[in-house]
Amino acid sequence: MDKVFFIGIIIGIITRLIMLNLDQKQYPTQPNVLISQLVLAFVASSLGALLVPALIERSYTSITFLSLAGEQFRQVRENRRDTLSELEKKQLVKRGNAFIEEIAKTYEVRNYMCIITSFATVGFYYLITSEFNISQNIGLIISTVVGIALAFILKRVMRRDSIGDIADVKIVDIGFENESILKVGDLSGITNVGLKKDRDRFLKYGVGIEIIPKDKSYINASIIQNPGQRQTIAYNLYSRLGIYRQKNEPVFTPLPRRNPKNESLVIAYLPIEKDEQAIINVIKSCPIISSAKGKNLALKNYIIGGKEGL
Repeated sequence: MDKVFFIGIIIGIITRLIMLNLDQKQYPTQPNVLISQLVLAFVASSLGALLVPALIERSYTSITFLSLAGEQFRQVRENRRDTLSELEKKQLVKRGNAFIEEIAKTYEVRNYMCIITSFATVGFYYLITSEFNISQNIGLIISTVVGIALAFILKRVMRRDSIGDIADVKIVDIGFENESILKVGDLSGITNVGLKKDRDRFLKYGVGIEIIPKDKSYINASIIQNPGQRQTIAYNLYSRLGIYRQKNEPVFTPLPRRNPKNESLVIAYLPIEKDEQAIINVIKSCPIISSAKGKNLALKNYIIGGKEGL
């Protein structure tokens, strides 16, 4: 019992570790956040590992600990949401409420995955040792392999689609019309840049980005045009590549704008380092938030520029 219990806990923690690389890419974390997540992973894994022997002993009252754990993990979600909301005031580019909610929800769900893998590991051990008369050592090896395999399966299941799955990204020119009207690609009227020194900075350091929905799909277009998704893209650029602006220079804040000609999204962005390929990769890796997906059934039969039959 002791060995499989500790193995269940280890598998649960490994499950959380597998997800950490994904978390770092989508929203960089700090060391204190990392430690808190590992501690929560230990608690969640312990609950999952203890649940199997409790059920075998018919100690059904112990299941109430799961409800307490669920309440605690929901509190973690709320705390994370509140923390990120407070930090919004200090950001040069805002995350936006939609992205904050996505992050908070993810922190909660990851703990449930630890419970699932540790429970499955211990449960599989009891199943094969009691029903198939397999030795304890062999049972430990098999259940460990099953637990790790389940962790990778859950990672794949939980994988988010990214902008690169639904859109193409290309670099376009930045210019000005009527001396001060910012133009990105063939879309004019982004904003009015009154100061010549600001216009010069745009021309020297700025990069024009166009995000074009794949397959001329209105559904893909509706995702990238979602206000929360737009802000997520802008923040992802800022968090990964920085931005060449100060707090008192709002004119350089990335402003994603819709191009009605092809339903693309255009952005004028000033990175710290003007690496066009890195910018394209960052845009493509930006996660699609759940609130941007929706159903959009009314757009299913249409393509940009015409109508498609059923």
